[in-house]
Amino acid sequence: MNGATDSVPSELHQQALSWLVTMWSGEATHEEQQALSRWRQASAAHEQAWQAVQQMQQRLRSVPAGTAGPVLRAASRRNSRRAVLRGLALLCGGGAALQAVRETESWQAMTAQYSTATGERRDIVLADGSRIAMNTATALDVRFDAGQRRIDLHRGEIMITTGKDHGRPYRPFVVHTAHGTARALGTRFLVYQHGEHTQVQVYEGVVEVRPRLQPASLRRLAAGSQLRLSARQAEPPQPLPPLDPAWLAGELEAEQMRLQDFLAELARHRHGVIDCDPAVANQLVSGIYPLGDTDKVLAALVQALPVQVRYRTRYWVTVQPVEKKSYVIKSSGNAKQLPRSN
Repeated sequence: MNGATDSVPSELHQQALSWLVTMWSGEATHEEQQALSRWRQASAAHEQAWQAVQQMQQRLRSVPAGTAGPVLRAASRRNSRRAVLRGLALLCGGGAALQAVRETESWQAMTAQYSTATGERRDIVLADGSRIAMNTATALDVRFDAGQRRIDLHRGEIMITTGKDHGRPYRPFVVHTAHGTARALGTRFLVYQHGEHTQVQVYEGVVEVRPRLQPASLRRLAAGSQLRLSARQAEPPQPLPPLDPAWLAGELEAEQMRLQDFLAELARHRHGVIDCDPAVANQLVSGIYPLGDTDKVLAALVQALPVQVRYRTRYWVTVQPVEKKSYVIKSSGNAKQLPRSN
């Protein structure tokens, strides 16, 4: 795509692309059109994401409507957003119109073999007995062949318990992300792709980590350690907390975590945007919070911290300082206004 698209967070880009597919499917209802309007108005970031994917619409205008309509409607009747995306690829696949789009993380995530929506978690078992726990907003493809057991993680977070491969010859188990690879040596490990880095955490066994642009730069990561991987380097290993990630149990755990960081984690499990006012960003949060109802988590913060939650829309929430109110004292005919805090 272009620089405008690159500046849009991948999750918002994926949401905008999903809306674009809905509008192009020929099946968008009046309610969906209104919902798109509300989504765009929820924040400036949403509108930026929507404008970024408009270039796809410009490219598709060269496709005759008599051709595009039936293809997209046929795909949408299969009740699969993925089928609609493949319909778009069919329309433009003969040329380069959507080639750049098909290579983006957002496109690959939307057409992935396995995916979870925002707030959803899922467990899958692979043909070799390997188990993968998928966290919120995660997408991956499984590519097993005679030479390797490969996982392409397009976005999100997974915990993998590798199975034993009984094939001959032995097939390595490798996770590919935008930043490099993590090869398991009989192990249990976590891979989380986000932003400019991939986080790799090893709970059992050993994992070999290689940056995508520096494959000769290999690090062996032992159990009880973790590191951040960029496309050019694998940072030195750091100690790993002994307990499993709380999200595996459907919880968000915080220990003296900055409120801004806490809300960023919570936002991964909630549709829309959670803004944090800079005035309260450094408030500290501790506790274990169930992720089944993020509104209850926000309400719990109000009870624990001097903050309030403002719902601009259902999908746009701001956590900000408690507003100062005033009251009036009347005495001897004079009124005096004094500030107070709730």
